Amino acid sequence: MKLMMVAGELSGDTHGGALLAGLKTRLPELDAFGIGGPRMRAAGLRALHDLAELQVHGLLEILAHLPRLYRILWQMEAALDRERPDAVLLIDYPGFNLKLAAAAKARGIRVVYYSSPQIWAWRGGRLKTIAKVVDKMIVLFPFERDIYERAGLNAEFLGHPLVGERATTEEVAALQTRLGGAEGPPIVAIMPGSRPSEIKRILPILLAGIRLIEQAGWRGRWVLPVAPNLDAAAVRREVASAGVPVRVEERAFLPLLRLARLALVASGTATLQVALAGIPFVVVYRVAPLSYGIARRFAYVKHFAIVNILAGREVVPELLQEELTPERVRDAMLALARQPERQAELRRGLLEATAALGSPGAYERAAARIAEYLNA
Repeated sequence: MKLMMVAGELSGDTHGGALLAGLKTRLPELDAFGIGGPRMRAAGLRALHDLAELQVHGLLEILAHLPRLYRILWQMEAALDRERPDAVLLIDYPGFNLKLAAAAKARGIRVVYYSSPQIWAWRGGRLKTIAKVVDKMIVLFPFERDIYERAGLNAEFLGHPLVGERATTEEVAALQTRLGGAEGPPIVAIMPGSRPSEIKRILPILLAGIRLIEQAGWRGRWVLPVAPNLDAAAVRREVASAGVPVRVEERAFLPLLRLARLALVASGTATLQVALAGIPFVVVYRVAPLSYGIARRFAYVKHFAIVNILAGREVVPELLQEELTPERVRDAMLALARQPERQAELRRGLLEATAALGSPGAYERAAARIAEYLNA
């Protein structure tokens, strides 16, 4: 059996790697090919392109990359004709993947979609398109299932894969040792994003904010768990040039979630991971002004962070665009750091917001259901 798989983001590679590993145990002869990153390749993907070729940040910024993205899309459409897969498994990344889904559907190839496009946040007009070109949808949030079922699409919620994801005790102990042991100032996670463009726009502001916090007399052990797709040496140089006591750690994201007392987190998947860990945090984000203006103009939701969307209110503070300044970072973090009762209130809000995300084992359930669907 042949399966084309496409992920265009680092989080999609995580999803794809786990799903492919689960599929391989159920379908040992499966030949999976397509676009992915290191986790999907490690699970056995025959990569035609690396997901790094697809990564673009911002609505306006994508314009300069359109020729390259369309060349890759056309090459993948040609691969549909050449390889003739039994099905296509697409993971998030809707701008690219929905076009590929339409191409597969036109060729009579079944389309499975994992991690729904966020039509509930904006671009709800895509719903009719998705219902036409996708045969099976597996969503990550329970309210998404109802939206798709009303549109006549076969959709299931099998739990969110981040529930239950934890570092080992050994990994946590090793990181704690590198950070100076259990005693000392509170550990604060700094998570400026996983894309180079996010690092460029967000990290300098966070570093300047940390400098102001230190000048205000509050001390923390600041730790930046650099994403595996980023140049860790370049991030270290940026931190060093800022002259702030931020420690850059590789392969430390999950262990840090068990050690951090507070966090500064760029909007994205990381906010949900931090929320599930129960860490009080501040959400930050900045893109090109026109990109943000377009997104806000067509957005259906009031908040940016997924935990606030799930709660229907602002559980964690958001510093977006012009509000993201060193001074605002200082004020928001000090308001959390100096008020234990506010931290406790925020933890309760995080628990309530994430309570409906299911039990551990979502990838295994999804792999089982996809294998069942492919065999049907």
